[in-house]
Amino acid sequence: MEQELLRILRSLKSPRHLLQIHAQLLARGLASSPRLLPALVSAALSASAGPSSSPRHAAAILRAAGAAASAVAHNTLIERLAGRRRRGGGCAPEDALAAYAAMRAAGVVPNGFTFTFLLRACESLGRLPPCRCVHGQIVRCGFGSDVVVQNALLNVYYKCGDPGDVGAAREVFEGMPERDVVSWNSIVGVYMSSGDAAGAMELFEAMPERNVVSWNTVVAGFTRAGDMVSARSVFDRMPIRDPISWNLMISGYATSGDVKAARSLFDEMDQKDVVSWTAMVSAYAKIGDIDSAKALFDQMPVKNLISWNAMITAYNHNSRYDEALRTFQKMMIEGGFVPDEATLVSVASACAQVGSSEYCNWLSSYISKRNANITVALGNALIDMFAKCGDVGRARSIFDKMKTRCIITWTTMISGFAYNGRFTEALLVYNEMCREGVELDDTVFIAALAACAHGGLLQEGWSIFKQMVEHYGIVPRMEHYGCIVDLLGRAGKLQEAVRFIESMPHKPGAVIWVTLLSSCIAHGDAELTEYVSTKIVEIEPLNSSYQVLVSNCSALMGRWASVMDARKTMRDCGVEKTPGSSLIQVGSEVHEFLAKDTRHQKIKEIYETLDGLIAIIQHSEQTPWISYCSAL
Repeated sequence: MEQELLRILRSLKSPRHLLQIHAQLLARGLASSPRLLPALVSAALSASAGPSSSPRHAAAILRAAGAAASAVAHNTLIERLAGRRRRGGGCAPEDALAAYAAMRAAGVVPNGFTFTFLLRACESLGRLPPCRCVHGQIVRCGFGSDVVVQNALLNVYYKCGDPGDVGAAREVFEGMPERDVVSWNSIVGVYMSSGDAAGAMELFEAMPERNVVSWNTVVAGFTRAGDMVSARSVFDRMPIRDPISWNLMISGYATSGDVKAARSLFDEMDQKDVVSWTAMVSAYAKIGDIDSAKALFDQMPVKNLISWNAMITAYNHNSRYDEALRTFQKMMIEGGFVPDEATLVSVASACAQVGSSEYCNWLSSYISKRNANITVALGNALIDMFAKCGDVGRARSIFDKMKTRCIITWTTMISGFAYNGRFTEALLVYNEMCREGVELDDTVFIAALAACAHGGLLQEGWSIFKQMVEHYGIVPRMEHYGCIVDLLGRAGKLQEAVRFIESMPHKPGAVIWVTLLSSCIAHGDAELTEYVSTKIVEIEPLNSSYQVLVSNCSALMGRWASVMDARKTMRDCGVEKTPGSSLIQVGSEVHEFLAKDTRHQKIKEIYETLDGLIAIIQHSEQTPWISYCSAL
């Protein structure tokens, strides 16, 4: 009978079934059965139990059982509470401590697992007082010599203490009557995490026995610190290596930018796993070698979601957004993987850059259908995507729905309104942010000042700049000064802008003068245009973009000698203009084009069409337009 009831408890599908089986257990006097009670508590906590699935329901079941409940049944509740958060906020780990108090009040004796679960709750809380309370209970209940409990206590004291303080953890380690290899690995890891590599190595060399985890702990510590020389020294000494050992070294070299060393180790590996391949793909992507990253990605015998995400992110970071979206499509169709938060953030970022309304709508629909959780990172990416695709209303809707926001959320929303020409609303968001007491950084002021500059809000811009300096104590960066110069220039206060630049505490860069140059041209101030152009050339004589800009300004003013001089300077110095690129969407596919590019798969057809158009244009110069139109 108990076996059948146990099977039913483990396969419950609805809250109604839970209540029915609970009633059956009560009627048969089995509600306190040592075998059935833990399963009943677990069922009460299960998501499949719907509204009945709550710690309160499980705690009520345990209270009804009283002293007849076993430690296993109470541990079931404590373990679940230790590793979860309450819905709508609140801290469930504190409830784990309360559940333990109820357990002791019921006269149930804890076991070692009880304390490992409680210590996990303490780690989630991140505070020392609860750790000390649990430590006291550990000693009082006779588990002061339990090596498993002591190992957990050692780690928790370090994680809940002041950053870098190993004192409490070392005290636990020194007081352990018995230590195993896990104890030694833990204390070595604590020292490595605190940045005391010398102390960690001293303990490592003193270890009575080591396993591969011991070696990996030290290698991981050195790679985390960027000390690849020491990491390689330990790696070379290892008597046995597992895939984690190799992957730590490959990732360490990749992070430090030594892709050659990473590839050398990768090629040496006898058994490469998906982590090894993904690490190398990310390594090539980091240095901008996308072709090598793609070649490795295509060779991967097995890909997982992280591998696809790495390739999509690689394209994004190297501004190849069309290929990022194509890779995402391929992942969905060929790989059959369900996108996670990282995937959706990357795709949203790519959509924002290409302005693809079709992808934008698809992504929004996908998230709605899946009822995906809008995290802060995903929410920020969606706000940026909708705003840059011109749908600032949906961007604001996402913003309003977000339960948690960070400073990036506010900055993105302000920039989104400004990007769409809704400058007043951008400032309303800024004011709302100030009223809510959000801790501001210098970046959000750049967004607010840029909104004022583009919207011609001179007084508001000056007010925000002064508020930033005087109220928030933020030292202006060059970007803030640039916004004020742009603000003054657009308002036609050109001389005031020049005086502002010359009074800056920092030496102005070319970007500041370029910002003013556009305003000089817009307001037709030829004398000031020439003065500013001279400043730009003096600061950045070899910058192709600035040289072309100055040359074009001279052409607008009819100073053709200056145009020829600028072009000659570029040729003599070997300066070439960086080609611009354009993106278009045809159907569901995004295409990128730039001058003299031969990468497109239909390049032959494109150039044939282009040659045909050029021929038609040349012909139209000799043929009356009406005749040409009729010919079409």
